[in-house]
Amino acid sequence: MKIDLGNFDLTQLPSAEDDNFEFKSSRTCLEDLKKKLSCAVSAFANSGGGCFIAGVDSHGNADNGLHLKVGRQDLRDWADQIVNQVEPVPKYEIKIISDSVGRGVIQSDSAVLLVAVYESHAGPHMAHDNCYYIRAGAHTVKAKHFIVDAIWAKRHFSKPRLTHLFRLKPEKEQAIQLGILSLTDAPAIEVKVNISPLPKIMSNLGNLFPLQISVIDQDNPFFFDVATHSQADKLFGENVLLEVEYKALSGHSYNYNTRLGISGSVPPVTLTINDASAKIVTALESINKALLKLAVPHKNIAKPSFLLPQPSESVFLNIESLIPELLADMRSDLQNCPFARQFIIMNKGVMYCEDTNNFTLKYYFEDHAYLRNKLRILENQALVYEITYNDAPRFVISEELAAYLRKPQTD
Repeated sequence: MKIDLGNFDLTQLPSAEDDNFEFKSSRTCLEDLKKKLSCAVSAFANSGGGCFIAGVDSHGNADNGLHLKVGRQDLRDWADQIVNQVEPVPKYEIKIISDSVGRGVIQSDSAVLLVAVYESHAGPHMAHDNCYYIRAGAHTVKAKHFIVDAIWAKRHFSKPRLTHLFRLKPEKEQAIQLGILSLTDAPAIEVKVNISPLPKIMSNLGNLFPLQISVIDQDNPFFFDVATHSQADKLFGENVLLEVEYKALSGHSYNYNTRLGISGSVPPVTLTINDASAKIVTALESINKALLKLAVPHKNIAKPSFLLPQPSESVFLNIESLIPELLADMRSDLQNCPFARQFIIMNKGVMYCEDTNNFTLKYYFEDHAYLRNKLRILENQALVYEITYNDAPRFVISEELAAYLRKPQTD
Protein backbone atom coordinates (compact mmCIF):
# COMPACT_ATOMS: atom_id res chain seq x y z
CA MET A 1 0.00 0.00 0.00
CA LYS A 2 1.38 3.39 -1.01
CA ILE A 3 -0.51 5.44 1.64
CA ASP A 4 -1.80 5.12 5.20
CA LEU A 5 -5.57 5.02 4.67
CA GLY A 6 -6.33 5.34 8.37
CA ASN A 7 -4.75 8.82 8.53
CA PHE A 8 -5.19 9.82 4.89
CA ASP A 9 -6.33 13.23 3.66
CA LEU A 10 -5.97 15.08 0.36
CA THR A 11 -2.77 16.84 1.48
CA GLN A 12 -0.97 13.51 1.02
CA LEU A 13 -1.72 13.35 -2.70
CA PRO A 14 1.09 14.20 -5.16
CA SER A 15 0.66 17.24 -7.40
CA ALA A 16 0.37 15.04 -10.52
CA GLU A 17 -0.48 11.47 -11.49
CA ASP A 18 2.27 8.87 -11.36
CA ASP A 19 2.57 5.08 -11.39
CA ASN A 20 0.91 4.90 -7.95
CA PHE A 21 -1.94 7.42 -8.34
CA GLU A 22 -4.60 8.01 -11.00
CA PHE A 23 -6.80 11.13 -10.83
CA LYS A 24 -10.26 11.58 -12.41
CA SER A 25 -12.27 14.79 -12.46
CA SER A 26 -15.79 15.07 -11.02
CA ARG A 27 -16.79 16.25 -14.51
CA THR A 28 -16.11 12.76 -15.94
CA CYS A 29 -19.42 11.17 -16.96
CA LEU A 30 -20.43 8.23 -14.78
CA GLU A 31 -20.28 5.67 -17.61
CA ASP A 32 -16.69 6.66 -18.48
CA LEU A 33 -15.77 6.77 -14.80
CA LYS A 34 -17.11 3.24 -14.35
CA LYS A 35 -14.93 1.93 -17.20
CA LYS A 36 -11.84 3.82 -16.06
CA LEU A 37 -12.20 2.54 -12.48
CA SER A 38 -12.43 -1.09 -13.65
CA CYS A 39 -9.34 -0.73 -15.87
CA ALA A 40 -7.39 1.06 -13.14
CA VAL A 41 -8.14 -1.67 -10.57
CA SER A 42 -6.88 -4.28 -13.06
CA ALA A 43 -3.76 -2.20 -13.75
CA PHE A 44 -2.86 -1.50 -10.12
CA ALA A 45 -3.45 -5.12 -9.08
CA ASN A 46 -1.16 -6.27 -11.93
CA SER A 47 1.49 -3.60 -11.20
CA GLY A 48 2.21 -3.59 -7.49
CA GLY A 49 -0.78 -1.67 -6.15
CA GLY A 50 -1.92 1.95 -6.18
CA CYS A 51 -4.81 4.38 -5.72
CA PHE A 52 -7.63 5.59 -7.98
CA ILE A 53 -9.00 8.98 -6.86
CA ALA A 54 -12.15 10.45 -8.45
CA GLY A 55 -13.42 13.97 -7.79
CA VAL A 56 -10.08 15.78 -8.18
CA ASP A 57 -8.39 17.70 -10.97
CA SER A 58 -5.11 16.80 -12.69
CA HIS A 59 -3.16 18.30 -9.76
CA GLY A 60 -4.93 16.26 -7.08
CA ASN A 61 -7.09 19.12 -5.84
CA ALA A 62 -10.79 18.51 -5.17
CA ASP A 63 -12.94 19.92 -7.99
CA ASN A 64 -16.36 19.76 -6.22
CA GLY A 65 -16.31 15.97 -5.78
CA LEU A 66 -18.74 13.21 -6.80
CA HIS A 67 -22.36 13.09 -5.63
CA LEU A 68 -22.85 10.81 -2.64
CA LYS A 69 -25.68 9.08 -4.49
CA VAL A 70 -25.41 7.45 -7.91
CA GLY A 71 -29.07 7.10 -8.79
CA ARG A 72 -30.48 5.31 -5.72
CA GLN A 73 -27.16 3.73 -4.88
CA ASP A 74 -24.60 5.00 -2.36
CA LEU A 75 -21.31 6.10 -3.93
CA ARG A 76 -19.39 3.49 -1.91
CA ASP A 77 -21.73 0.67 -3.01
CA TRP A 78 -21.52 1.83 -6.62
CA ALA A 79 -17.71 1.71 -6.55
CA ASP A 80 -17.69 -1.60 -4.68
CA GLN A 81 -19.88 -3.18 -7.36
CA ILE A 82 -17.52 -2.04 -10.13
CA VAL A 83 -14.39 -3.33 -8.38
CA ASN A 84 -16.02 -6.73 -7.88
CA GLN A 85 -16.41 -7.12 -11.67
CA VAL A 86 -12.61 -7.46 -11.96
CA GLU A 87 -11.56 -11.12 -12.16
CA PRO A 88 -10.15 -12.30 -9.84
CA VAL A 89 -11.09 -9.56 -7.38
CA PRO A 90 -7.92 -8.15 -5.76
CA LYS A 91 -7.67 -6.94 -2.18
CA TYR A 92 -8.85 -3.33 -1.98
CA GLU A 93 -10.27 -0.61 0.27
CA ILE A 94 -12.64 2.27 -0.42
CA LYS A 95 -12.52 5.63 1.38
CA ILE A 96 -15.06 8.47 1.03
CA ILE A 97 -13.45 11.87 1.71
CA SER A 98 -15.71 14.83 2.59
CA ASP A 99 -13.10 17.32 3.84
CA SER A 100 -10.75 18.92 1.32
CA VAL A 101 -8.51 20.33 4.15
CA GLY A 102 -7.87 23.36 2.02
CA ARG A 103 -6.92 21.44 -1.08
CA GLY A 104 -9.70 22.40 -3.49
CA VAL A 105 -13.46 22.39 -2.87
CA ILE A 106 -15.88 19.57 -2.01
CA GLN A 107 -19.62 20.38 -2.22
CA SER A 108 -21.82 19.57 0.79
CA ASP A 109 -23.64 16.72 -0.99
CA SER A 110 -20.45 15.32 -2.56
CA ALA A 111 -17.17 13.60 -1.72
CA VAL A 112 -13.86 12.48 -3.20
CA LEU A 113 -13.78 8.73 -3.91
CA LEU A 114 -10.56 6.84 -3.19
CA VAL A 115 -10.10 3.18 -4.16
CA ALA A 116 -6.83 1.73 -2.85
CA VAL A 117 -5.72 -1.52 -4.56
CA TYR A 118 -3.14 -3.74 -2.86
CA GLU A 119 -0.30 -5.56 -4.59
CA SER A 120 -1.60 -8.94 -5.75
CA HIS A 121 0.05 -12.36 -5.95
CA ALA A 122 -2.96 -13.87 -7.74
CA GLY A 123 -2.75 -12.05 -11.10
CA PRO A 124 -3.27 -11.38 -13.87
CA HIS A 125 -6.49 -9.49 -13.10
CA MET A 126 -8.99 -8.89 -15.93
CA ALA A 127 -11.13 -5.76 -16.25
CA HIS A 128 -14.82 -5.55 -17.27
CA ASP A 129 -13.92 -5.61 -21.00
CA ASN A 130 -12.08 -8.99 -20.73
CA CYS A 131 -8.70 -7.27 -21.14
CA TYR A 132 -5.73 -7.07 -18.81
CA TYR A 133 -4.16 -3.73 -17.86
CA ILE A 134 -0.93 -2.47 -16.26
CA ARG A 135 0.40 0.91 -15.16
CA ALA A 136 2.95 2.49 -17.49
CA GLY A 137 4.15 5.58 -15.66
CA ALA A 138 1.09 7.80 -15.13
CA HIS A 139 -1.06 5.85 -17.60
CA THR A 140 -3.25 2.75 -17.53
CA VAL A 141 -2.60 0.68 -20.68
CA LYS A 142 -3.56 -2.72 -22.03
CA ALA A 143 -0.99 -5.41 -21.22
CA LYS A 144 0.66 -7.11 -24.19
CA HIS A 145 0.57 -10.91 -24.42
CA PHE A 146 4.13 -11.39 -23.17
CA ILE A 147 3.34 -9.25 -20.09
CA VAL A 148 0.28 -11.37 -19.32
CA ASP A 149 2.43 -14.51 -19.75
CA ALA A 150 4.97 -13.10 -17.31
CA ILE A 151 2.28 -12.31 -14.71
CA TRP A 152 0.89 -15.84 -15.06
CA ALA A 153 4.39 -17.28 -14.63
CA LYS A 154 4.97 -15.08 -11.58
CA ARG A 155 1.71 -16.34 -10.12
CA HIS A 156 2.79 -19.95 -10.68
CA PHE A 157 6.20 -19.56 -9.10
CA SER A 158 4.99 -17.36 -6.26
CA LYS A 159 3.06 -20.32 -4.93
CA PRO A 160 4.75 -21.98 -1.98
CA ARG A 161 5.82 -25.53 -2.89
CA LEU A 162 6.85 -27.84 -0.08
CA THR A 163 8.72 -31.14 -0.16
CA HIS A 164 10.33 -33.44 2.41
CA LEU A 165 13.82 -34.75 3.20
CA PHE A 166 15.38 -37.24 5.60
CA ARG A 167 18.75 -36.31 7.08
CA LEU A 168 21.14 -37.29 9.85
CA LYS A 169 20.72 -34.89 12.75
CA PRO A 170 23.62 -32.40 12.88
CA GLU A 171 26.03 -33.13 15.74
CA LYS A 172 24.07 -36.28 16.59
CA GLU A 173 24.41 -38.51 13.55
CA GLN A 174 22.69 -41.52 15.13
CA ALA A 175 19.35 -39.64 15.03
CA ILE A 176 17.37 -39.35 11.79
CA GLN A 177 15.23 -36.29 11.14
CA LEU A 178 12.34 -35.69 8.77
CA GLY A 179 12.36 -32.19 7.30
CA ILE A 180 9.71 -30.10 5.52
CA LEU A 181 11.38 -27.67 3.10
CA SER A 182 10.30 -25.00 0.62
CA LEU A 183 11.22 -25.32 -3.07
CA THR A 184 10.25 -21.75 -3.97
CA ASP A 185 10.90 -18.27 -2.65
CA ALA A 186 7.28 -17.90 -1.51
CA PRO A 187 6.71 -18.66 2.19
CA ALA A 188 4.20 -21.26 3.35
CA ILE A 189 2.22 -20.10 6.38
CA GLU A 190 -0.09 -21.80 8.89
CA VAL A 191 1.57 -25.13 8.14
CA LYS A 192 0.11 -28.32 9.66
CA VAL A 193 2.18 -31.52 9.52
CA ASN A 194 0.76 -34.96 10.26
CA ILE A 195 2.26 -38.45 9.84
CA SER A 196 0.39 -41.70 10.26
CA PRO A 197 0.98 -44.12 11.71
CA LEU A 198 3.36 -42.41 14.12
CA PRO A 199 6.91 -43.85 14.35
CA LYS A 200 7.49 -45.96 17.45
CA ILE A 201 9.71 -43.39 19.15
CA MET A 202 6.83 -40.89 18.87
CA SER A 203 3.95 -43.23 19.73
CA ASN A 204 3.22 -41.39 23.01
CA LEU A 205 3.21 -37.95 21.32
CA GLY A 206 -0.02 -38.29 19.35
CA ASN A 207 -1.58 -35.33 21.19
CA LEU A 208 1.03 -33.03 19.58
CA PHE A 209 -0.14 -33.80 16.05
CA PRO A 210 -0.76 -32.26 13.67
CA LEU A 211 2.37 -30.21 14.30
CA GLN A 212 1.65 -26.52 13.66
CA ILE A 213 4.37 -24.28 12.22
CA SER A 214 3.85 -20.56 11.61
CA VAL A 215 6.03 -20.31 8.50
CA ILE A 216 8.29 -22.47 6.35
CA ASP A 217 10.45 -20.86 3.67
CA GLN A 218 13.86 -21.39 2.12
CA ASP A 219 15.58 -19.83 5.12
CA ASN A 220 13.43 -21.63 7.68
CA PRO A 221 12.94 -25.37 7.02
CA PHE A 222 11.38 -27.51 9.74
CA PHE A 223 13.05 -30.73 11.01
CA PHE A 224 12.04 -33.17 13.74
CA ASP A 225 13.44 -36.50 14.99
CA VAL A 226 11.64 -39.62 13.72
CA ALA A 227 14.06 -42.56 14.22
CA THR A 228 17.57 -43.64 15.13
CA HIS A 229 20.05 -44.84 12.54
CA SER A 230 20.18 -48.29 14.08
CA GLN A 231 16.93 -50.18 13.36
CA ALA A 232 15.62 -47.19 11.37
CA ASP A 233 13.20 -49.28 9.29
CA LYS A 234 11.76 -50.98 12.37
CA LEU A 235 11.41 -47.77 14.39
CA PHE A 236 9.98 -45.64 11.60
CA GLY A 237 7.72 -48.20 9.96
CA GLU A 238 6.66 -48.79 6.38
CA ASN A 239 4.17 -47.03 4.12
CA VAL A 240 3.93 -44.03 6.45
CA LEU A 241 1.69 -41.24 5.14
CA LEU A 242 2.95 -37.64 5.35
CA GLU A 243 0.21 -34.99 5.12
CA VAL A 244 1.11 -31.29 5.00
CA GLU A 245 -1.52 -28.54 4.81
CA TYR A 246 -0.43 -24.94 4.29
CA LYS A 247 -1.44 -21.54 2.93
CA ALA A 248 0.13 -18.90 0.72
CA LEU A 249 0.27 -15.23 1.71
CA SER A 250 -2.71 -14.74 -0.60
CA GLY A 251 -4.78 -17.03 1.64
CA HIS A 252 -5.04 -19.90 -0.85
CA SER A 253 -4.72 -23.37 0.67
CA TYR A 254 -2.46 -26.18 -0.58
CA ASN A 255 -1.62 -29.78 0.33
CA TYR A 256 1.47 -31.95 0.02
CA ASN A 257 0.77 -35.65 0.63
CA THR A 258 3.15 -38.54 0.04
CA ARG A 259 4.08 -42.02 1.28
CA LEU A 260 7.38 -42.22 3.14
CA GLY A 261 10.03 -44.92 3.31
CA ILE A 262 13.12 -44.33 5.38
CA SER A 263 15.19 -47.14 3.85
CA GLY A 264 18.01 -45.73 1.71
CA SER A 265 17.03 -42.13 2.50
CA VAL A 266 20.11 -41.32 4.58
CA PRO A 267 23.80 -42.29 4.15
CA PRO A 268 25.16 -45.19 6.18
CA VAL A 269 27.09 -44.32 9.35
CA THR A 270 29.11 -47.13 10.97
CA LEU A 271 31.64 -45.77 13.43
CA THR A 272 34.43 -47.70 15.15
CA ILE A 273 37.20 -46.55 17.48
CA ASN A 274 39.86 -46.78 14.76
CA ASP A 275 38.17 -44.98 11.88
CA ALA A 276 35.64 -42.75 13.67
CA SER A 277 37.13 -39.45 12.42
CA ALA A 278 37.23 -40.55 8.78
CA LYS A 279 33.68 -41.88 8.92
CA ILE A 280 32.38 -38.67 10.47
CA VAL A 281 34.05 -36.56 7.76
CA THR A 282 32.61 -38.80 5.02
CA ALA A 283 29.11 -38.69 6.52
CA LEU A 284 29.14 -34.90 6.92
CA GLU A 285 30.40 -34.40 3.35
CA SER A 286 27.54 -36.58 2.09
CA ILE A 287 24.98 -34.56 4.07
CA ASN A 288 26.50 -31.28 2.85
CA LYS A 289 26.23 -32.39 -0.78
CA ALA A 290 22.57 -33.31 -0.29
CA LEU A 291 21.76 -29.95 1.30
CA LEU A 292 23.63 -28.01 -1.39
CA LYS A 293 21.39 -29.62 -4.00
CA LEU A 294 18.40 -28.10 -2.22
CA ALA A 295 19.81 -24.58 -2.19
CA VAL A 296 18.22 -22.33 -4.82
CA PRO A 297 20.02 -19.06 -5.63
CA HIS A 298 17.60 -16.14 -5.55
CA LYS A 299 18.62 -15.02 -9.05
CA ASN A 300 17.41 -18.37 -10.42
CA ILE A 301 14.06 -18.38 -8.61
CA ALA A 302 12.05 -17.86 -11.81
CA LYS A 303 13.62 -20.83 -13.62
CA PRO A 304 11.55 -23.99 -13.19
CA SER A 305 14.47 -26.33 -13.80
CA PHE A 306 16.22 -24.90 -10.73
CA LEU A 307 13.10 -24.67 -8.58
CA LEU A 308 11.78 -28.18 -9.00
CA PRO A 309 13.49 -31.56 -8.64
CA GLN A 310 14.54 -33.19 -11.86
CA PRO A 311 11.99 -35.87 -12.79
CA SER A 312 13.34 -39.41 -12.68
CA GLU A 313 13.23 -41.83 -15.57
CA SER A 314 10.49 -43.75 -13.72
CA VAL A 315 8.28 -40.64 -13.85
CA PHE A 316 8.52 -40.55 -17.64
CA LEU A 317 7.92 -44.30 -17.89
CA ASN A 318 4.82 -43.87 -15.76
CA ILE A 319 3.32 -41.06 -17.82
CA GLU A 320 4.17 -42.93 -21.04
CA SER A 321 2.00 -45.79 -19.79
CA LEU A 322 -0.83 -43.45 -18.81
CA ILE A 323 -1.02 -41.02 -21.75
CA PRO A 324 0.96 -42.51 -24.66
CA GLU A 325 -1.16 -40.97 -27.45
CA LEU A 326 -0.87 -37.41 -26.10
CA LEU A 327 2.90 -37.75 -25.60
CA ALA A 328 3.24 -39.16 -29.11
CA ASP A 329 1.50 -36.07 -30.55
CA MET A 330 3.65 -33.74 -28.47
CA ARG A 331 6.81 -35.64 -29.45
CA SER A 332 5.94 -35.30 -33.14
CA ASP A 333 5.21 -31.58 -32.76
CA LEU A 334 8.50 -30.88 -31.00
CA GLN A 335 10.45 -32.77 -33.63
CA ASN A 336 8.92 -30.43 -36.24
CA CYS A 337 9.00 -27.30 -34.07
CA PRO A 338 11.89 -27.74 -31.59
CA PHE A 339 11.53 -24.23 -30.12
CA ALA A 340 7.79 -24.45 -29.39
CA ARG A 341 7.03 -24.38 -25.67
CA GLN A 342 3.44 -23.12 -25.51
CA PHE A 343 0.23 -24.93 -26.41
CA ILE A 344 -3.52 -24.52 -26.09
CA ILE A 345 -6.35 -27.04 -25.89
CA MET A 346 -9.51 -26.41 -27.89
CA ASN A 347 -12.35 -27.87 -29.92
CA LYS A 348 -11.94 -28.43 -33.63
CA GLY A 349 -13.66 -25.81 -35.73
CA VAL A 350 -12.97 -23.00 -33.27
CA MET A 351 -11.08 -20.05 -34.75
CA TYR A 352 -7.87 -19.09 -32.96
CA CYS A 353 -6.06 -15.82 -33.72
CA GLU A 354 -2.42 -16.72 -33.29
CA ASP A 355 0.39 -14.37 -32.29
CA THR A 356 2.89 -14.65 -35.17
CA ASN A 357 5.78 -13.92 -32.78
CA ASN A 358 4.82 -16.72 -30.39
CA PHE A 359 4.11 -20.01 -32.19
CA THR A 360 1.54 -22.04 -30.28
CA LEU A 361 0.89 -25.79 -30.54
CA LYS A 362 -2.71 -27.02 -30.46
CA TYR A 363 -4.32 -30.17 -29.08
CA TYR A 364 -7.97 -30.98 -29.61
CA PHE A 365 -10.55 -32.44 -27.24
CA GLU A 366 -11.88 -34.56 -30.10
CA ASP A 367 -8.46 -36.25 -30.55
CA HIS A 368 -7.80 -36.97 -26.88
CA ALA A 369 -10.50 -38.20 -24.52
CA TYR A 370 -10.29 -36.61 -21.06
CA LEU A 371 -7.64 -34.23 -22.36
CA ARG A 372 -7.81 -31.86 -19.37
CA ASN A 373 -7.41 -34.77 -16.95
CA LYS A 374 -4.38 -36.03 -18.86
CA LEU A 375 -2.76 -32.63 -18.58
CA ARG A 376 -3.31 -32.76 -14.83
CA ILE A 377 -0.94 -35.72 -14.75
CA LEU A 378 1.77 -33.60 -16.40
CA GLU A 379 1.00 -30.64 -14.11
CA ASN A 380 1.27 -32.81 -11.00
CA GLN A 381 4.83 -33.74 -12.06
CA ALA A 382 5.65 -30.06 -12.85
CA LEU A 383 6.23 -31.00 -16.51
CA VAL A 384 3.74 -28.39 -17.76
CA TYR A 385 2.16 -25.38 -16.07
CA GLU A 386 -0.93 -23.37 -16.94
CA ILE A 387 -0.89 -19.72 -18.09
CA THR A 388 -4.50 -19.43 -19.34
CA TYR A 389 -5.69 -16.01 -20.50
CA ASN A 390 -8.38 -14.65 -22.85
CA ASP A 391 -10.51 -17.80 -22.26
CA ALA A 392 -8.00 -20.05 -24.08
CA PRO A 393 -6.69 -22.88 -21.84
CA ARG A 394 -2.96 -22.32 -22.36
CA PHE A 395 0.07 -24.21 -21.04
CA VAL A 396 3.88 -24.05 -21.11
CA ILE A 397 6.03 -27.14 -21.64
CA SER A 398 8.93 -27.43 -19.18
CA GLU A 399 12.45 -27.86 -20.52
CA GLU A 400 12.63 -31.26 -18.79
CA LEU A 401 9.61 -32.56 -20.71
CA ALA A 402 10.82 -30.97 -23.97
CA ALA A 403 14.23 -32.62 -23.61
CA TYR A 404 12.63 -35.99 -22.92
CA LEU A 405 10.26 -35.77 -25.90
CA ARG A 406 13.04 -34.75 -28.26
CA LYS A 407 15.30 -37.65 -27.32
CA PRO A 408 15.53 -40.38 -29.96
CA GLN A 409 13.39 -43.31 -28.97
CA THR A 410 14.98 -46.71 -28.55
CA ASP A 411 13.30 -50.06 -29.06
